[in-house]
Amino acid sequence: MMKIIDAHIHTNFSDKTNLAFTKTHGIDFSWKGLQNELAINQIEKAIAITTTIKSPTPGEADILLDQAQKDFRLKIVCSIHPDFVGKEHLKAVEQLFKQNKIIGIKIFPGYHPVYPDDQRYFPFYELAGKYNKPVIIHTGDTFGSHYRVKYAHPLPIDDIAVQFRKTTFVIAHLGNPWIRDATELVYKNENVYADISAFCIGCVDKTPKYIIDDVSYALEASGRPDKFLYGSDWPLVSMKEYIKIIMKAVPKKYHKQIFFENAKRMFNI
Repeated sequence: MMKIIDAHIHTNFSDKTNLAFTKTHGIDFSWKGLQNELAINQIEKAIAITTTIKSPTPGEADILLDQAQKDFRLKIVCSIHPDFVGKEHLKAVEQLFKQNKIIGIKIFPGYHPVYPDDQRYFPFYELAGKYNKPVIIHTGDTFGSHYRVKYAHPLPIDDIAVQFRKTTFVIAHLGNPWIRDATELVYKNENVYADISAFCIGCVDKTPKYIIDDVSYALEASGRPDKFLYGSDWPLVSMKEYIKIIMKAVPKKYHKQIFFENAKRMFNI
């Protein structure tokens, strides 16, 4: 099988929302379930992201770092909470960078009513650029109707991409449903990448046509297959099923880049 890096998973096994969802869809959201998914699908590395929606920066990073010590395949991204962005939080993240314990940071526009170009995040963007660590930004639909999706539109990323040119930004979920806007940012800005995770959730019997259309558009319009990363957003979808879906959506000539090489290069793993 082809080498795969899953650039977007979550492993907070105490999250009640994810536990309820995965139970309904027959996904084993547990440490054992994760080990099975990684083994069955021959995932060489998986980027585990802290889900800092309520917890302070750096939130649950210690839990995920402990998981990474138990499984060398896991690499950790620490999320930033907009209400916890003081000097002490910045210092804590910098220590994680210095010690090579985390390989990037993430923010959650939409889940937090804060745009990506909010100045509270600026010191963290500068820090990420200093240490050559990417910043992942949630974009598009949210997992829950009580969140405010207007904050998750990808266009504000253009402002920070221009202002922080030494920092690499990753548009999580390719801005879905704002695919064309997100694609423009990848095309326009050399320091903007995108992952193609969470185009569908739950169990899917066949590859929806809209996914093939959206991914095809993004690759052709941007002309930059070297800037797209495979990610599943597990546990919201079975890794095995999602790999099949994205393999159909991505032309075979780009499989090696998108499933492995781009993430390996960008995350330096």
